[in-house]
Amino acid sequence: MISRLPFYLLVPSLALSFGCSIGVSSTTVSIDLSTQRYLGKESELSREKYFNIHTNPAYGPIETVDHKFLREYGVGFGRGFNGPFWYHSQGEYLDTPFLSDAQAAALSVAVNDLYETQVTYPYRDRRMVVTDHPSQTFNMEMDLEAAADWSVSFFQHFFNDETRPLFYEPMNEPFVHAGNFGSDDAAVRLRMSELYREIGKAFDESGLDVNVIGYASAWPSMELNDFWHWDTRMKLFMDTAGEFMDGFSTHLYDGTNVTGQDNRRSGSNSEAILDLIETYSFIKWGRVKPHAITEFGDIPKGYPEHYTPEKSSQEHRAYNHILFNLFERQDRLLIAVPFITSKSPWFYEESGTLEAYLADLWRPDPDSLENGKVRNYFFTKKIDFYELWKGVHGDRTVAYSDNTDVAVATFVEGDEAFICLNNLDDLVTTIRLENLHTSGVLKSARIRRLNVPPTKAGIYTDEPLQAELNEVTLQPYETAILCYEYEEPLVFDRQIISETHYSKTHLVPIKAEQVLSFEFENVPSDAVRASLRMSIGRKPEKSKQPIVKVNGHTVEVPANWPGYDQGNRKDFFGAIPVPLPVDCLKSTTSVELIFPDDGGRVSSLLLLTDTPK
Repeated sequence: MISRLPFYLLVPSLALSFGCSIGVSSTTVSIDLSTQRYLGKESELSREKYFNIHTNPAYGPIETVDHKFLREYGVGFGRGFNGPFWYHSQGEYLDTPFLSDAQAAALSVAVNDLYETQVTYPYRDRRMVVTDHPSQTFNMEMDLEAAADWSVSFFQHFFNDETRPLFYEPMNEPFVHAGNFGSDDAAVRLRMSELYREIGKAFDESGLDVNVIGYASAWPSMELNDFWHWDTRMKLFMDTAGEFMDGFSTHLYDGTNVTGQDNRRSGSNSEAILDLIETYSFIKWGRVKPHAITEFGDIPKGYPEHYTPEKSSQEHRAYNHILFNLFERQDRLLIAVPFITSKSPWFYEESGTLEAYLADLWRPDPDSLENGKVRNYFFTKKIDFYELWKGVHGDRTVAYSDNTDVAVATFVEGDEAFICLNNLDDLVTTIRLENLHTSGVLKSARIRRLNVPPTKAGIYTDEPLQAELNEVTLQPYETAILCYEYEEPLVFDRQIISETHYSKTHLVPIKAEQVLSFEFENVPSDAVRASLRMSIGRKPEKSKQPIVKVNGHTVEVPANWPGYDQGNRKDFFGAIPVPLPVDCLKSTTSVELIFPDDGGRVSSLLLLTDTPK
């Protein structure tokens, strides 16, 4: 018989397993489908924030049947090119003044008339990001205010209230292209940031409900050269343009995106990146401006130029690893776009072969070519991502993992429950499921799995189950979703709220045996679960287990963190979770860290609490 005590009283702060690359003998995931969980004010899984495709609804190769597929699978339009500067750059934009508002209104009539006649017009969607390439958008000598006014005119007139995109990211990955605009990269980055500032200011004054986001960081290696990279990129941008930004956009990739080290951002590294941005936002504005993850995925290497199932599958591990990270930030996330594109005629026309672009969801059927036009398409292995997550919806419930390399997310909607599990580890992991405080008679059950062995094609399965599972074994990097349907709707007995608390101390230099102090205000007095998330940047051989004191109480720092050990990096930069006993918390909570050795910095320290709602 299951105890009817509240779940969060049955499960204390769980000890974390030690050793990033040591085998995990037993991982326990404890689940309570009767306790609804909130992230800030949000409980329901916002599918439109997470499950998108990198294209726009008006893109010519996307046909009605494709739109119907996307609707059926609950996939939105995440991001597309051809914004205001693409239109302007069709002429010699450096020598041609930007159009006036009246000229933009006149020019837009024909564009809107054409758009409204397209068969895909009924599938229009405002929840998408518009961007342009830096080469079409920026020049050191351009009139920034005129460029900003043109951007507003474009969004005002080239769309109506039903089609106007909600997000505008003026340039795609601009800073990595700074060298194309002069020999002084620092001056170019500053000028680019000033352009964002003027655009954000102009949109604020316009009253249009468009969120301006930036800067689309392609290479967020914040920790490089004692955080010089942070100072000269994202911090510079936030200091220059942040006041007028509605969100900060970052691209998170495993592998090398354009430039930088070949590493995995999945797990602790991406956590540390986003935590630093949030902390600095809190310090500057007293609130956390949300993220826009306008691309995320993997950059696989060592595969042929042409399409293969093996090549097309490799990103799935990163999609899912990063997705589980972002699930925990829904209350401070505008949109996330896995880098999965649609159809790319430009690619197979340029290559002279009917080969799919690496990120495409559809690939041309070479036997369907008629008069130079492709008449039929097949799905690439990218379809596996959308198959895995099809129909997953509902309100969050309580679920905890005692292993940082096993992420869990659970959702309930009426008589349906979804238990989502993700293995960040490179080892086979057996997970024991403890269903505490679960009610309901099972009607049907299925398990979906997506396993992508390195260098091999992904293996997606969807199989029926005879009963609720007590144990699941995941292969390295595998993701699984248990889909349960009950005879009656599940009912929530209680609610908890998960909150993130920030200190105004960040980027603290680490000195041996020196006390590093952090303070958190307005900590709830009735928290039932708590932890710290300590992000550090330092050489890989340096200690990652300082002495931690919370209001004078010493707590143990685990030797494990989400994802791999980062041994191939010049510097470790990652977030390490530290469970806390809740009785050590106070309304104003002080935390002290003491490291045994010199070097590096504590980039951020966050306090996470769960409290009855």
